[in-house]
Amino acid sequence: MSERLAVEVVRSDEQVVIQARGEVDIATMGALRDSIEPFLGPNQTIVLDLSQLTFADSALLKVLVHARGELTQHGGSLLLRNPSKVARRLLTITELDDMIQDEVDRQNEDPA
Repeated sequence: MSERLAVEVVRSDEQVVIQARGEVDIATMGALRDSIEPFLGPNQTIVLDLSQLTFADSALLKVLVHARGELTQHGGSLLLRNPSKVARRLLTITELDDMIQDEVDRQNEDPA
């Protein structure tokens, strides 16, 4: 992992939760991508927790769009959880904030 980005992966039977902390840019996007790619299987749900991001640019968008495309093509989903102010702003500007709403909707459906 880069000193500027830390990624933690927690697996369960139902989903994979990946928490990214720090900065996502061209220099660190590979670490995030490498953490996501092993879980891009059929019918997989990946929850990406962005609450601890302190910086994000178009490199984050590239990783998200690629992962979302791969997952949805094979019946899975990429959900964004708790985006930091920086991440939320980037997602809103680029009109990808529907990824946040997908996670909110999923949580509201969970009876637990």
